Amino acid sequence: MRKLSYILLLLSLINCKNKSSVFEVKINHVSKNIIDELKHLKEEETNFSGLLYKDEKYEVRKSCSGEWGGTVYFKNRQNNIIHYAVATCPVSVNKINGKYYVSNSLAHMTGFSEILEISDPEKMEIAKKIPVYHPDIITREYESESTLGTKKILDTTRVLIISSFVYNKKLYSIISGIDGTKTTISELKNNRFETVTELPEKIFYSEPIIVKKAENDLELYFQHPQKGIMKLHDNKVQITYYEK
Repeated sequence: MRKLSYILLLLSLINCKNKSSVFEVKINHVSKNIIDELKHLKEEETNFSGLLYKDEKYEVRKSCSGEWGGTVYFKNRQNNIIHYAVATCPVSVNKINGKYYVSNSLAHMTGFSEILEISDPEKMEIAKKIPVYHPDIITREYESESTLGTKKILDTTRVLIISSFVYNKKLYSIISGIDGTKTTISELKNNRFETVTELPEKIFYSEPIIVKKAENDLELYFQHPQKGIMKLHDNKVQITYYEK
C-alpha cells in the first residue's frame, strides 16, 4: 500500500512537471528602430481615440483623470443613448457569454487594478455626452460617480493591468507589479488573479500603445526601459526586442 502511494505521488509530480503552460512564449531580437513601426500606426487604432470595444450593439469608450477618477461609456448604436459608470481607469473591455468585463488600472501611489462585470449596460446611468479623450487633456468635470449597473469582481493593489483578453471563453490579463519587476499572464479565477504564464521582467514601466484587432489578437508597443512589440494571438505570444 505504501509502495502504491509512493508511485502515485511520483506520477503526480511527473505530470505537474510536464504540464505545459496555457500560453507559448517566444522571444527574439531585431536590429530595427521601433519609431519606424510606430509611424505606421493610425491614430484611431490606438488609445488616443478613447475607443476600447465595439460590437453589434455598443461602442465602448473611456475617459480618465487619474487620481480624480475615470469613466466607461456604453453608447447604444441603435438609439445613440449613452450609459456610463465609474471606472478608474479603463484599459480594456471584453465580452464573455453576453457579459462585459471592464479592466481598470491606475499607477497612482501604490497602484491598483480592478475588474468590473456589466451584465446589462442599459441599467447604467445615462450620460449627456462622451467627452473628447486625449491622455494630456484633463476631463475630471465629466467623470461619473455612479456604480449603477456594475459589479466589482476583482480589486487589488500593487498590480497594474496592462491589458485583458479572452481565450477559450476565459478572461486573461497581462499584469505587472507596480515596480515592473514581475510580468505575467494571469487568469481571472474565483475573483482573483491566478498566474498561468510568467513573462520577462521589466517590460512595462510605462503604458504601452495597444492595438486590439480582436478579443484575443493584441499588439503592445513598449518603449521603456526596453523597446519592442508584444504580439498575442490565441495562445501564442511573440516578444520582439528592437535594438536600434
